[in-house]
Formats: sequence, C-alpha cells, structure tokens
Amino acid sequence: MTYSDKINKIVSPSQWTNLIWIILGIILVQTVIFPILALVKILEIYCWRYEFRQRTIIERKGILSVTRREVHFYRIKSIKIDEPLWMRIFGLANVTIKTSDPYLPELLLYAVPKGIKIREKIRSKTDEWRRSEGIREFDMYNL
Repeated sequence: MTYSDKINKIVSPSQWTNLIWIILGIILVQTVIFPILALVKILEIYCWRYEFRQRTIIERKGILSVTRREVHFYRIKSIKIDEPLWMRIFGLANVTIKTSDPYLPELLLYAVPKGIKIREKIRSKTDEWRRSEGIREFDMYNL
C-alpha cells in the first residue's frame, strides 16, 4: 500500500512568545543590542514550523542552519498539553509528544494555537495508522 506524504497542515509557534523581547527592543531602542536581539528572536520563531503530513510530523527549525526532526504517527505513545497562564491569555499551548523512537523520545510543539484540537488530530492519526498497518505497541519493563 503506497501513501503520498503530502502536507496536511503547517503550524508555527506564536510571535506572542517574543513579547518581552519586542517591548525591550522598543523601550531600549537607543541601544543597538536589544532591537537586534528582538529581530533575531522574531526571525527564529518565523523560521520554526511544524508540518503535519500524511504519515509524520516534521519540526523544521533554524535561521541559517536548519534542523529537521521527524516522528511517525504510529510511534506516538502519549501527548501532554501545558497551558501556562500567559499562553492561555493568547489561546496558545505547549504540546509535548512522547514517542517510542530512540533518537527522538520527545517532541515539543511550542506555543501553538488550539493545542487541544491539535492533540485530538494527532491522537486520531496515530490510531488510524496503527490500525491500517496492524501495529501494536508493547511496553516491556523489568526484563
């Protein structure tokens, strides 16, 4: 069975996470350091993407040096949502995905909008791929 790995959705962290840097850049505009740091932080968030593809989630991150991390849906074990107060004000959440991948045991979706909806979509995709591929996962402890 062949599947195309087309992009279903692209999500990025919110620029609200840079609010303090932007405020410091505006207040301390007479110095050169804070406005430059604010611009670097804005660029950092702008170049950070989470691609939800047919079979995988890909994190693409970096301004000059780009890092791509990929996790298959069938490897996802659990999902945790953190909503700190300042993120809840803007409708954001941190979604932590625990996987059975030895090289990527945890993937953090940082400051994404609608975290609960994203969790539900990930959970349904995980169940769908495990059923379609006949994959069962067992935890082995104390061997």
